[in-house]
Amino acid sequence: MTPGPSVVRAPAPHRAVAAVGSVVVGYFVARLLLHVTALPPEVAYGVCLAIALYLAYRAWQARIDLTPETARVHNTLATTKVHRHDIRRVREDGSIEWHQGAARATRLPSEALRCPWWAFGQGARDYRHNRERLRSWHRVAR
Repeated sequence: MTPGPSVVRAPAPHRAVAAVGSVVVGYFVARLLLHVTALPPEVAYGVCLAIALYLAYRAWQARIDLTPETARVHNTLATTKVHRHDIRRVREDGSIEWHQGAARATRLPSEALRCPWWAFGQGARDYRHNRERLRSWHRVAR
């Protein structure tokens, strides 16, 4: 029996601000669409609200799932699965450097590893802990 995945997340207040920010940006995009196009207000607000709520949910759920073989990086816009043996290092800037086959190194930024600019350094200790947790998970594989 294998243990369940270990989860690395950003602090809850940071995820909450990112989620609320997505809804605010969605509102302003709807306002912009109303000024630029001839869409009915119900359509513009409805579509932008649906997309903004989806992005807010994704921002709240941003995490890294560490399973025995892979790391699934869930960011607001995309989810990427990286095999443990492909990871080269976890960078201090909050990105994972990995090689896919014989290709060049790829840097994958993660919201769970990088303190956002608007936090002004608050919670930096949590992000350092997250990066070290990912590094230790990677070292165990070797």
